[in-house]
Amino acid sequence: MGRGPYLKVGLLVAVAAAILGAGYFGPHAGSGGATPSPSTQAAGNTAQSETPAASASIPAGIAGLTRIDPAPDQIDVAWLPGQITSSSMALLGRRIFYIVDGDRIQSTDIGGNAREQAIVTVPECLGINQVLAAGHMLAYVVTAPGGSTAQVHDCGDAARVSWTIWLLDLDGGAPTEVAHGIRAVTAIDVAEFPVHLALTETALAFDRPPEAGTAGVGETVEVQALDGRSLWTTRTASPVQDVMLGGGTLAILTDAPSPTGDVFDLWTSTAGHPALSSAPRPALSASLSPDGRFLAWDVAPQDQLPGAETATGVAIETVALGADASLDTPTDPVQAAPARPAAWSVDGREFLTWFATAPSGAIYPAVRYVGGGSGAFLPSPQEPIWIQVQGSTLVWVAESADGWTKAAFAVDLDSLGLK
Repeated sequence: MGRGPYLKVGLLVAVAAAILGAGYFGPHAGSGGATPSPSTQAAGNTAQSETPAASASIPAGIAGLTRIDPAPDQIDVAWLPGQITSSSMALLGRRIFYIVDGDRIQSTDIGGNAREQAIVTVPECLGINQVLAAGHMLAYVVTAPGGSTAQVHDCGDAARVSWTIWLLDLDGGAPTEVAHGIRAVTAIDVAEFPVHLALTETALAFDRPPEAGTAGVGETVEVQALDGRSLWTTRTASPVQDVMLGGGTLAILTDAPSPTGDVFDLWTSTAGHPALSSAPRPALSASLSPDGRFLAWDVAPQDQLPGAETATGVAIETVALGADASLDTPTDPVQAAPARPAAWSVDGREFLTWFATAPSGAIYPAVRYVGGGSGAFLPSPQEPIWIQVQGSTLVWVAESADGWTKAAFAVDLDSLGLK
């Protein structure tokens, strides 16, 4: 999914009021407590299903999608620390990685009973703001000054931030620095995300912005093998907002001329064709499938008359040199744009995941196979903020309206009965 700053989508106020104290599967320990056992989860789920206020708060349907309520034995949950400080998360199987207090990476097994595990901690005045995982490798970005303890007057110049990219083999070994640089801080999001990082089992990609922070200029994007060899580079004409890597394909979101500043241009690049190729339409956010074959994005509205209903949807494109075939997968045409679309493939079938908007304005995880078939959304009693697929498992993270209580949910897509 996109790795930019937090995308706050929808507030499930009514649901939170009804069941926030119990959570998705009943009572849970506070931050740092043990994950509820499967038997406790099942009991809590039964109690929730008998709460009229809770079930009445979740809509029966969203246009074009069917509500699916997983059974207690179909879904796993893990409660996460409330002090998570970045929207950047990563997944290996059902092990989720996240950043706590701005200066350390922890992991939790979704559905397991073990406590969270500390992976990386950086010294005072340093901060971690991005984390990615693939295969047995973890990649992360460290900034200085940064982190929860970094007071500018004690830790450095707020006008400049240095960044380093690190790789860590989870099977053993010490972290290795693979790139570094300095960037002028021209906005809050630049201080948080001075560079953008993507990772696969064999390579990583990142943008290298100009140190001076000159507005509106382009950037170099580098693709490297995990052993440090340069695979290829490309050059953008405007600032980079996100970098994605899948198989042998690089995808990039860059700033686009827009009065609102929230629509981006979408590009692809390969080692055989490093020059950027443009996607047919601008996007609000985008995602590249792990194998690099499919590119998904939420379609930005274009050429509409003032006052007209905004028609939005999710699109998927087959990535091939000289041959782009687009398939639209629309959501409700009168609702807000879908968020965080992602393309995946299970057993040779392509499907999309995204956050769908209900008529109430609430947001829910959604799934639809490409080329027809039923689409579905899953009830989420808290506000979804992150979504990803690993194998055939759909995982999303949700938080309470106050942002303090967070939980990760995992469900096997094969168990949902989609066709």
